[in-house]
Amino acid sequence: MDTVTWVESLEQELHTRRSAMPGRKPVLRRVRGRIALVTDAACGLPVDTSTGHLDLGVLGDHIRVVPIPVMIDTSLQKGQIYPESSPELARDLPLALAQGLPVRTSRPSPGRIAETYYQLHQAGFAGAVSIHLSAKLSGTVDAAKLAASDAPFPVTVVDSEQAGLGLGHAVIAAAMTARLGGTQSEVAQTAQTVAASSRSFFAVPSLEQLRRGGRIHRLASLLGSMMRVKPLLALREGEVVLLERTHSMPRALQRMSEAAVEHAKTLQSARLGVQCCGNPVEAAELADELQPNSTKPVPVIELPPGLAAHLGLGALGISVTAGG
Repeated sequence: MDTVTWVESLEQELHTRRSAMPGRKPVLRRVRGRIALVTDAACGLPVDTSTGHLDLGVLGDHIRVVPIPVMIDTSLQKGQIYPESSPELARDLPLALAQGLPVRTSRPSPGRIAETYYQLHQAGFAGAVSIHLSAKLSGTVDAAKLAASDAPFPVTVVDSEQAGLGLGHAVIAAAMTARLGGTQSEVAQTAQTVAASSRSFFAVPSLEQLRRGGRIHRLASLLGSMMRVKPLLALREGEVVLLERTHSMPRALQRMSEAAVEHAKTLQSARLGVQCCGNPVEAAELADELQPNSTKPVPVIELPPGLAAHLGLGALGISVTAGG
């Protein structure tokens, strides 16, 4: 499913919820006195590469995304840092992953996040909810807390214990609450509730990128020397865990789909999303297969560079989240 249809369905939901509210309706584009959302690029939400801003229509206007630095080691330069939405990174990252070059990420600096808070305060927002990639995978939450301690307005920092669209769906839900006039505590509670309902599953052709990035140190003892397996992975309490070892990608995708559908059946109004790294046709087929289990169109979105750097080319992921 293309993201345009998905975004249109989200905007329709926002307007429907606004119409159902009693009394005077909130002005959706109002800034002054409202709560802004801050997240990081691991949220997996679609980005307009020409502007670097979220491509989410009216919902994206009050969300700011802090980039995650990506570094690629080449024979000519070690640790070249790329801006996340740059055309150079879009060109060089797939080549680096295909060639097996070292690719690393680092947390955004507290100063970069603090700058975002300051800009939102200057724009007239009353506060912000800052929801980020799992603290067990990145230091971004710690950086946000440092920045929040000196922010010019109240900031609530939320550890989503998620990555990719598991985080992104929580950001969207919180943004809807904020747009409809929710208080800071209500916006933060929405983010926490939706993130807690989410499950994220990943199938990767190789564990090499995860091993290099130090994201599978606890899995290494389980897998031993079996680095050729096609593992089914999940996020559980903020950490990458091994759900199952398979020996082919088709089997891994089948089991991932089954696990996602099983969780969707336990939720009210489940919403699913698919993410990929260089394999959009395969991802679109997976989304079509999952669509009957989702109350919203199932979007297909390329993994953000900060996640692609660790999951590698050919990775596929499914997020499952409870709807509103």
